[in-house]
Formats: sequence, C-alpha cells, structure tokens
Amino acid sequence: MALAGHYNPWLVELSFIIAAAGSYVALRLAPPWAGRMDADEGLRVRGVLPSAVALGVTIWSMHFTGMAAFHLHGTAISYDWAPTVLSLSVAIIFTAIGFATLTLLHQPFEALLLAGIPMGCGILAMHFLGMLAMSGNMTMHFDPPMVVAAGAIALVASIAALWMSTLEQRGLSRMGSAVVMAIAICGMHYTGMAAAHFKGHERPVVPPSDVTTPG
Repeated sequence: MALAGHYNPWLVELSFIIAAAGSYVALRLAPPWAGRMDADEGLRVRGVLPSAVALGVTIWSMHFTGMAAFHLHGTAISYDWAPTVLSLSVAIIFTAIGFATLTLLHQPFEALLLAGIPMGCGILAMHFLGMLAMSGNMTMHFDPPMVVAAGAIALVASIAALWMSTLEQRGLSRMGSAVVMAIAICGMHYTGMAAAHFKGHERPVVPPSDVTTPG
C-alpha cells in the first residue's frame, strides 16, 4: 500500500531560514582566505575547518529540519542514530575536502570543478544516508531520474557555494549570496525527498484467541 505524506509549512520555512543563516556564516568565514591567491597560504588552510564545519552543519541541520517537517500518513517515523551521525560526519568531511581543494589549487576554474565534485557527492550522500536512517512500518524506494536531478542540484549548489566563497562580499551582497545558496540547498533536499516513495507493510491478521480452528 503506497503511503502519502505532507509537510509542515512552518518547519519547511524554518529549514530555509537555517540554510540561509548558516550559509551567511560560512561565507562570513570564507572571504579572508578562499580563492585569495594573495593571502597567506597558512591562513587560507586554517580557514578550511571552520568554513567546512559551518557549511556542513548548516546543510545537515537544514536536511533534518526538512525531514522533521515531513509526515507520513499511517505510520510513525523514527531515526536510527548510527546513519544519522554518519550523515553529519559525511557532510563536514566532504565539505572540508571541497574547501581544501579550492584552497590548494591555483587555477580558479579547474579548482571550482574539482572541489565541487567531492562536495556535491558528499552532500548527496549525506542526504540519502539521512533518509536511510528513517525507520517505521514501511519500505522506501527511489525514483532514479529524481535522484539524478537531486545529484545535479547538489553539484551546482556546491560549485555555487565555493564560487561565492571566493568573492569579496560585504553586507547586502553577502546576504544575497546566502539566499541563493539556501535556495540551492533546499532545492537539492526537497528534490531528493520527492525521489522517495513509501509503501506500508501489511499488518498480519491475528485470529481472535477465543476462536478455535478445527484440527
């Protein structure tokens, strides 16, 4: 039996606010070092970890707020802790790889592509690990074209985030960039959610205890 779901609009809005606020913080940390060939290389390398943690935690927090916004009719959803923690680790590690690649390469266009690929793969892996952490009286399968679309959005979002981190930004321009990143992050998440289809388990029919069967 296919299960339908719905979203809590307030939590969906909160997920966007988290994505935008966290992206602003990540961009605020990034400009002193990312993409700045004239900056001290040691300073740029030291900037990898805080920027990666800020953006990785942002994406992960937005993801699970969006997951909390989703309700399946007919079954309660819980989350296994192991894949949930692993998804957070994946988000931070692959974001750090992306920022580190951007920092160490000296050809901006090639750096964006080479850094965006691992970051996009990490974001996509984080998303589906988080979805696989879901448990309940149901099974889940994915629509391949929608998974590909989510992967494409994750790649574009990663490259956009890295590119924006290389720009000199102040005030409103940084806020605008954070909104663009939030739209891309949320677009990847909700496209990935749309790729999932849920089917409820049929509950076994248990005969009443006071009925005897002929034998």
